[in-house]
Amino acid sequence: MAKKLKRVDITYRQNKGGWVAKSNGRKVDSADTKSELVAKVAKKAKASNGTTVRIHGRNGRVQEERTYPRSADPRGSKG
Repeated sequence: MAKKLKRVDITYRQNKGGWVAKSNGRKVDSADTKSELVAKVAKKAKASNGTTVRIHGRNGRVQEERTYPRSADPRGSKG
């Protein structure tokens, strides 16, 4: 049976500015810059049992998806 990964979405806050990370609709972290927030979320995710991080652009589209730790990635992809 496949393990269920936690998912965190990093999105831009249109009204307030800055970036926010949410999991299951709840805010888990925030920062003024996207790169700062990605680093914070990645650090926490690496210590987890399996987390998928979706990084969105200002337009809301998914730009990148990362799985931490790498061994938890359910796909056999290289990237």
